[in-house]
Amino acid sequence: MDDFLKKIYDFLPTLAIALVILAVGILITILIAHIAKKGMKRSKIDPSLANFFVRLIWILCSVMIGIAVLTQLGVSTTGLIAFFSAGLAAVALALKDHIADIASGIVILFTRPFVTGDFIAFGNFKGYVEKIDMIHTKIRTYDLTEVIIPNSKITTAEVDNYSSKPEIRVEIDIPIGYNADIDKTKQVLFDAASAVDKTLKDERYTPQIRLERYGESALEFKVRCWCNFEDYWPVYYSLTEGLKKALDENNIPIPYNQLDVHIVDQP
Repeated sequence: MDDFLKKIYDFLPTLAIALVILAVGILITILIAHIAKKGMKRSKIDPSLANFFVRLIWILCSVMIGIAVLTQLGVSTTGLIAFFSAGLAAVALALKDHIADIASGIVILFTRPFVTGDFIAFGNFKGYVEKIDMIHTKIRTYDLTEVIIPNSKITTAEVDNYSSKPEIRVEIDIPIGYNADIDKTKQVLFDAASAVDKTLKDERYTPQIRLERYGESALEFKVRCWCNFEDYWPVYYSLTEGLKKALDENNIPIPYNQLDVHIVDQP
C-alpha cells in the first residue's frame, strides 16, 4: 500500500505539469483563434472561410496540446502516432463518399465564385447564401426555406451570382398588338420606365426599349432598366404596374389569346 501511495505521490508533479500544459495550451489556442478571427474580420474575409481557418487552428492546436500532454504523462509517441493514424483512416473511410464535396468546398472557399450573403441562382433555387461548409452550401430562399446543396453539384453546374456587382438589370417582356404604332409605343414604355422610383438615373443606365421579335399574336417588346441590387423587387413590381397603367392611358392594348367557338346546327 505504501508503495502504491508513493508511486501516486511521485506521479503528482508529472500530472500537475501535464495539467498546466493543457490549461496553458487551451488559453493560447483561444488567444490565437481570437486574434486570427479578429484579423480576418478586419480583412473582410468571407465568414465561412474565416470559420474554416478558425476550426483548422483549433484542430491543429488541439493535436499539438494532446501530444504534449500525453508525452508528459509518459505515453509512447509511437503508440500515439499509430492511434492518430488509425483515427484518420477511420475518418477518411467515413467520408469517402464526400471527398468530391470536400474538395469542391475548398475550391468554393478559396476561388470565391460567391460568398456568404450573396444572392445566387442554382437550378430551380434562388436565395441568399447563409453558410458555406466543407460538404454543403446552405441557401435561404425568399420563402425562408433552407436549401442544402452538396458542394460538388455547385462546382459542376451553372450558378448565377446576382450580388457580384452592386447594380442589377430589371427586364420585363411586353406583348403589343400588331396594329400599334411602334414609335409611340416605345416612347410610352420609355416614359413609364423612367418614372419608376429607385431606378438608376445615370446616363449609363438609361432605360432601354427594344422590339425583340415578332410573336405569333403580338409584337414582343423588352423593357430594361437598372437599379441597386437591394431595390430589385420594389423596382420590378413598380415597373410592371407602371407599364400597364401607361399602356392603358394611351389606349395601347396588350393582346391575349382568344378562342372562338362556332356552333353549327346539324339537321
